[in-house]
Amino acid sequence: MQDLDPQPFQELFGSEPSDPAAPDVARWTELYRSLIAMMERHLEETRAFASRAPEPVQHYLSRENIAILEQEIEAFKTRLAHWATVGAPRE
Repeated sequence: MQDLDPQPFQELFGSEPSDPAAPDVARWTELYRSLIAMMERHLEETRAFASRAPEPVQHYLSRENIAILEQEIEAFKTRLAHWATVGAPRE
């Protein structure tokens, strides 16, 4: 998240349950899965559009939209991994 404004992420992550045993852990896991899937579709659509666009548009999309989406997806994958781990049944 080096180029992204950290405040929206801090606000989002701060709204997560603080207790790994909270009943809505499964909900957060599903929210992050859905968010990642939606953003990955957006990323693929943006890449497909960029591949057909003139070079200046490709550079803009690569620098602005694509790079940001990739960083955001990675941040959300990290949170998904966290919730998948803490929400896993204990033996």
